[in-house]
Amino acid sequence: MPKIIWLLIIGMSTNVIASSFLWPLNTIYIHEQLGEPLSAAGVVLMMYAGAGVIGNIVGGRLFDVIGGYKTLVIGMTFALGFAILLAFNHEYYQYMAFLTGIGLGHGMIVPVFYSLAGSLWPEGGRRPFNAMYVAQNVGVSAGTALAGIVAAFHIEMIFVANSITYLLLFLFAVIAYRGIQERSTSSAQVQKSKNFKQQNMSALRFCLSGF
Repeated sequence: MPKIIWLLIIGMSTNVIASSFLWPLNTIYIHEQLGEPLSAAGVVLMMYAGAGVIGNIVGGRLFDVIGGYKTLVIGMTFALGFAILLAFNHEYYQYMAFLTGIGLGHGMIVPVFYSLAGSLWPEGGRRPFNAMYVAQNVGVSAGTALAGIVAAFHIEMIFVANSITYLLLFLFAVIAYRGIQERSTSSAQVQKSKNFKQQNMSALRFCLSGF
């Protein structure tokens, strides 16, 4: 695989490691540390997931408009900023708001990694997307395992570890991905779609002319 794909693999894994620090202990922290009911933990996870979906849409759109590098920086800035806020403020409503913000940033980042992988190595076929999928799974495994180790010292250290990981990811992305020139797919896809529609219309007119 090209070097840039390996760099994207590292970035994707680190992004998922950072976010998965919070996943296994979310319910435990909200229920046992904050004293909130289990339904409250479910609401927080729902908001986090919903923000991730919105982030996916926004990230994909921004990729087409401003490019992959800038979109990554914006998404990572969101995730890092809210992670730092969460490290210092994690009462229930603060936790809810800041975790939702992290979900938005994380959601913006993920589709950009996939888009960059396919754009920078189009001749790889399915392999760049498979690599991103594997990187995600590695990140989930490593992040949840590390979360248990960190929580063994103190559960609130999870928030610090989360913010540090996002900081490392941000610095890595700024250095490793600066200057990458992904192949813009938006204009090509639009033109291809127009050509396809024109061909279909021409074929339809040809068929109708026979009646």
